Amino acid sequence: MKKILISVIALTFAFPIFAKKEVTLLMDWFPQGNQSGFWQAQLDNQYHDDVKITIKSGGPKVRTTTAVASGQVEFGLGGSDSVMVANSKGAKIKAVFINLNHVPYTLVYHPNTGVNSIQDLNGRRFAVVMGITYWKWVKHTYKLDKVKEFPLTGDLGLFAKTPNMFQQGYSIFLPARMDAKGIPNAQFKVADLGYRPYSALFTTEKMIKENPELVQIVVDRLSIAFHKSLVDSKPTRDLILSKSKKTTVAIHENAIDLMKADFLPADWSKIGCQDPNRWVELANQMKEVDVLPADFDPHQSYDTSFKKGCFN
Repeated sequence: MKKILISVIALTFAFPIFAKKEVTLLMDWFPQGNQSGFWQAQLDNQYHDDVKITIKSGGPKVRTTTAVASGQVEFGLGGSDSVMVANSKGAKIKAVFINLNHVPYTLVYHPNTGVNSIQDLNGRRFAVVMGITYWKWVKHTYKLDKVKEFPLTGDLGLFAKTPNMFQQGYSIFLPARMDAKGIPNAQFKVADLGYRPYSALFTTEKMIKENPELVQIVVDRLSIAFHKSLVDSKPTRDLILSKSKKTTVAIHENAIDLMKADFLPADWSKIGCQDPNRWVELANQMKEVDVLPADFDPHQSYDTSFKKGCFN
């Protein structure tokens, strides 16, 4: 009996039984095409016994940095500028995976209303996520001090009937959605104006320190999932369409095409990679408008160790 007990104990240590871990990834907006890789990772749960990945939708009132820093969810999606702002206020979070080379912020306005340059938006009404960092930089850099800001709701009907209004959105989504509804539109892409934060998945420093294997699994799963969603967009497209009335097959496929053209590295194996120099450049822009303190160190905001093969 003693020998049997010893054998059982030995086998237990040799082959430990792990409960399947579950993590939630909180998106920064409603389900749409630029999130395809994340939703693909959720679909891929059926092929994995180690970690269950659950995607949670966001929206205009969702603050992903707060949700992650407070422990409500394990991972969140947001701009690299949002990560640094949160760090400057004491949040211990770091970006571990980049899904888009820059957040596709855009300013959508009515064509044929006297707008020929970004400065012509001055004095108009602007539907915006209040307090968002990119707008502080654009407003300062292009001297748009007379713009009348009000909270973004996503109401296209209001935009359609308000010629002197412009609206924040994503360039890979909002113009196509307006086109589908027959609403004339034109845009100034924020990246073209000179402000290019990453779209980043982040987690807490505690998670990185205490569960690095879990973070690695999530990053590896996402690297595969993004590639799959680009090669065959239908599975994630069907899932996203089932969760959002704001998109269509055409809008979704247009977003995928734009991502491939402008927002992803030519080598898809590099999806997820981040360049420390980009963090420094962005931090300097944010310091220009006093969003970050002058002594802020942007290197505290990211961890490049989980995405492999970036610097080969």
